[in-house]
Amino acid sequence: MRHGSKPTIRDVAETAGVSLTTVSYVLSGRSGGTTRISQATQDRVHSAVRDLGYVANRAARGMRRGRTELVAVAVADLEQPRDRAIATALAGILPERGYQAVILLGGGWRQFMLSGGADGVIHTCALETGDDSGTMAELAVRGVAQVLIADDAGAGSPGVQGGYDVVPGTDSPEVLAERAVTALLARLRS
Repeated sequence: MRHGSKPTIRDVAETAGVSLTTVSYVLSGRSGGTTRISQATQDRVHSAVRDLGYVANRAARGMRRGRTELVAVAVADLEQPRDRAIATALAGILPERGYQAVILLGGGWRQFMLSGGADGVIHTCALETGDDSGTMAELAVRGVAQVLIADDAGAGSPGVQGGYDVVPGTDSPEVLAERAVTALLARLRS
C-alpha cells in the first residue's frame, strides 16, 4: 500500500495472504461457491480489514451490482418542520431496510437522479416547478423508483400517477415516511 493512499481490496488480500476472490466472498458474506472458506481464513481477512482500515468503495460496488443502495430524499426546505421531520424519519428508516438516505435540498435532486446517483427518490412535498415534473417523467421512463409525499393529494391508500407512487395524507411524519419507504421498496423489488 502506498503511503497516504486508502487501502484497497488488493491490500487486504496481500495482508491476509489470500486471493482477491476470497476477500470478496468473505466481505460479501457469500460462502465461496463450491469451495468452503475456513473460519481461520475468514478471521485473517477480517483482521486485515481492521488493521488496514479498509472501507469498501460503495460506488465501485454499486457499479458491479447495478444499484447504489442509496435513496435520495428530495426536500424543498429543511426550515419547514414537516419536511425536516419526514427527512429525519426517512434517514432513520432507510438504513434498517438496507439503504442509505441522501438528503438533497431544492432542485439539486434533479441532476443527482438523472446522473444515476441513487436507486430511487422520495419527495417530501409537492412538486414545485415544471422542471421537477419533467424530471420525474424522465425518471419514470427510465424505470427509476419514485414516491411523492403530498398532503394535498387526497385521503386513502397510495396512488400511482405518471410512473411514481403518491403517498397522500396529513398523518404524522413518521407514518408518512414509513408508507413512502414501503411504496418505494415495492417499486425497487418489482
